[in-house]
Amino acid sequence: MKNPKVIEDALKVDGARVTLPVSAAITKEVFTPEYVDKARKSWNNFHFQMGGDHALYYAMHLQEFMFSSESAPSMEYRPLVRNIRPEIRNVRQQTSKGNITLEEYMNDPLYRAQGMMMIHKGKVVYESYPGMRPTDRHLTSSTGKITCGLVIAQMIKEGKIDVNKNIADYIPELKGTAWDGVTVYSVANMCTALDNEETIEHILQPDSAVTRFLAACAGTPRATTGKLETWLEVAQDQQKLPGNEKQGEVMRYASINTAILTKLAENVENKTWGLIFEERVWSKVHARRSVLFPLSPTGFALPLGFVAVTLEDYTRFATMFTPSWNAVSSERIVDEDLLKVFYDNIDKDRYAKGAKIETSRIDFNEAAMGNTLQWDYVWEDGAMAKSGNLCQMIYADPKRDFASVFFSMTPFVDGYGEFKAGAFQRAAAKMLNGE
Repeated sequence: MKNPKVIEDALKVDGARVTLPVSAAITKEVFTPEYVDKARKSWNNFHFQMGGDHALYYAMHLQEFMFSSESAPSMEYRPLVRNIRPEIRNVRQQTSKGNITLEEYMNDPLYRAQGMMMIHKGKVVYESYPGMRPTDRHLTSSTGKITCGLVIAQMIKEGKIDVNKNIADYIPELKGTAWDGVTVYSVANMCTALDNEETIEHILQPDSAVTRFLAACAGTPRATTGKLETWLEVAQDQQKLPGNEKQGEVMRYASINTAILTKLAENVENKTWGLIFEERVWSKVHARRSVLFPLSPTGFALPLGFVAVTLEDYTRFATMFTPSWNAVSSERIVDEDLLKVFYDNIDKDRYAKGAKIETSRIDFNEAAMGNTLQWDYVWEDGAMAKSGNLCQMIYADPKRDFASVFFSMTPFVDGYGEFKAGAFQRAAAKMLNGE
């Protein structure tokens, strides 16, 4: 399929296209001062979205382009126990290249995989780093929304948030806007009936509501006016969907919802997001490194997707949703009551009308049945997953005591974009469970 003209123009910029293998990010020899200087001069959200050579650097050095808030881990670092299961490499899934193994998937240049880890019953059973070092932080993209979803679930459980209340009651700046009257529930579960749904088409349009929002977050000007907008200004300019759709009826994915939730959490706790997440979650995790939350130009943290963390530490985070939480954390953060909060927010009808159900069929070779509190995919067996732009994936399967994270730098142009990491994660979980 031929790229639209606006994409072709964007791809003409030096560093926008893929010419480097992801393995270049291991040796880092190509990342010379001259290379980094060119990448810095070209830095903007749309250039990043192209997923090319510069994006490979951006994804692993976000703190060089955006000021960041830091959430520190537990003072007690604990290495994870390894129990590598070689047979996982031979797990197979159907792709455009046929029925291939995970080993083939991780090393095929089409998929630009940089790293994957799997933890089963608290032990690492699979790890691969074809495009990054184990100590490197990497962009989570929208999988980072789960950090916000977890905190919101905690606050719901604690009674600090009423999901039936008007979101503008918590964020006065939204009074009199299209958000006024939208409930916290609708924001948290991506069903606001506002015209801000993220699709590939909208992401790749330089002046869509989606691209305006992401540009504001990254501190780059609006494409059509050259004006620097704040994310809140973009939020205040949101519009209701044309027609008669009501909030709660259809899941329509939008990152701006996560920004609204982050602002809600800060207002309720009267603390910055980095401190909230550190106190509630990361300070309990026996992680190697801090998690970084890059900031918008106004100093607002962006767990909606601009998050930087190591593969192993992020898989630790996913493991907190499993019965083996004590392998990664000093406290049980996600107990049965908190899991119930997540499951209680599922609405199968809402999900069936949205686009994510079809995405789940494509990406997992198996349809999910719902979404909840920032998780994109939930199955009848209780497993949950969240995808991220440029092909990132986090998967947590409490029933099977399994967690996994996948990082890559896969564009959605020039024939790239097929994404089957989640299918391999779910298949591995089932195999390890004897299914």
